[in-house]
Amino acid sequence: MNLLDDQKRINEIDKQGMYDKIIHMPEQVIAAYNNFNPHYPQNYSELDFSQIERIVICGMGGSAISGNIAQAAFGDLIPISVVKDYTIPYINQKTLVICISYSGNTEETLSCLQQAISQTPFVAAITSGGQVKELVDKKYVWMELEDGFPPRAAVAFLFFSLVKLLEKMELIPLQKKIVDDVVANLIKKAGSIAINVEAKKNLAKTAAEEINNKIPVIYSLNPRLAPLAYRWKCQFNENAKYPAFWNTFPEMNHNEIEGWEAKKLPAELMPIFLSGFKCKNYYSKRLQAFKKLLEQQDRDFLEFYVEGETVIEQVFSLIYLGDMISYYLAILQNVDPTSIDYIDYLKENI
Repeated sequence: MNLLDDQKRINEIDKQGMYDKIIHMPEQVIAAYNNFNPHYPQNYSELDFSQIERIVICGMGGSAISGNIAQAAFGDLIPISVVKDYTIPYINQKTLVICISYSGNTEETLSCLQQAISQTPFVAAITSGGQVKELVDKKYVWMELEDGFPPRAAVAFLFFSLVKLLEKMELIPLQKKIVDDVVANLIKKAGSIAINVEAKKNLAKTAAEEINNKIPVIYSLNPRLAPLAYRWKCQFNENAKYPAFWNTFPEMNHNEIEGWEAKKLPAELMPIFLSGFKCKNYYSKRLQAFKKLLEQQDRDFLEFYVEGETVIEQVFSLIYLGDMISYYLAILQNVDPTSIDYIDYLKENI
């Protein structure tokens, strides 16, 4: 029996139930958007959000990806910066700082939150509790998340809570139609990548088998999809305990492409392209030219296509697939997809 079809063996490896956390993403999107849990300070009605000229979103790891997606989706409406560090380079009185920490105890994000509190009246948070809650509760607006998830498995809660927060502040238009389309797409996709679909008919399982024992180098077709490529890279790292790298077109055409010219390039390196069926522009021309170079080298590569019209739809259509690929890759590697031993070690030794 194919290991990825062996439910008993999978359960032995997936000791903490990561599969259920991933596969139920459609329900998580609905819960985050329709059943959000906001907390408002007493002075909330006095805040004039029309004064906000830019947004800074602070977070690390699985909590920060929401900021990257928001920047890609809403950056045309209002300037958005994402900070993954201890300090925010620039804040003024018209800056909204949103600190995202699933646990509420991320030290870099806490440092940014304390800085923001001292420098702008517009502060918000998204968290399940911890020290972040202690700092903002009854003083600033914050969105309370359901706990019990690894941050990387809570991306739907994190991002769509952020969407609701920005809607409430009237900084973005209502996204309900887009959210409904995301949910419909995910539900449709779930039926083809679920664990009970045998490997030969399951795109996520077959992709994991092709990637297994290769080193994925993930490329997004354009910068708007860069958060997606980064997400895939991070999920391979954390879920499968597996090295992966990422970049985006067109930037990679100006530097990284030359690295593929190496005469003794390891055969294990495998490019993975996150693309789109409808792309017929300068991005796709660059991608097609690069693929021809790879074919001349007889190098294997994989290509996956986003679905939907908007950035949010496109990103989540392949976040779901990528998360499941990383899960099945963890099973092939015989590692618990929930455990993060090296990250825990680092936290204990700094």
